[in-house]
Amino acid sequence: MSTGWHKAIPSGALAAGTLLSAVIDGRKVLLARLDDGTLAAATTVCPHEAADLSEGRLYFDGIDCPLHHYVYDLRSGENRYPRNVFPAEMAARLAPLRLFAVKEEDGWIWVGEHRANA
Repeated sequence: MSTGWHKAIPSGALAAGTLLSAVIDGRKVLLARLDDGTLAAATTVCPHEAADLSEGRLYFDGIDCPLHHYVYDLRSGENRYPRNVFPAEMAARLAPLRLFAVKEEDGWIWVGEHRANA
């Protein structure tokens, strides 16, 4: 994605507890408004086996992958499941979900560059 901010969708198109995908700068991006209203933006590609996360669903502020039900936290990108049940050495190898900067301004949701995961 090129540098700067990109206008994605009107703010009203994304209610709390929902997600959708948008094409931004030629790339499909997952957009979510978490239950508390916080916005999140992430790649639509699951780090586990590259499934399309836009076909998944929100699950306690995470995205539940439709292929193997890996759950990634949309605030930090960290894998929540199966990380919490794997042996430590296996859990350490789980790649995080790639996140993007996101903001709401002038009635629009804007997506920025890739951001370092928390």
